[in-house]
Amino acid sequence: MTILNYFFAGFTFTFLCDILMGLNKIKTHPKMKNKTWGWNERITCILFWPICFIVFFIAFIKQSFK
Repeated sequence: MTILNYFFAGFTFTFLCDILMGLNKIKTHPKMKNKTWGWNERITCILFWPICFIVFFIAFIKQSFK
């Protein structure tokens, strides 16, 4: 049951990232030019979601207090 919870949390986090990546404001950002969000990135995000979440959270905090 614990493994299923881990993957469910990974799917949820990846789903939220997928929604964010689909926003037009983010797609047209200069730093996102030539960046892709494909299946390799999604699977990696599902498997390693705690690390991805920490990286996302740190980048979000840095951008917020810039």
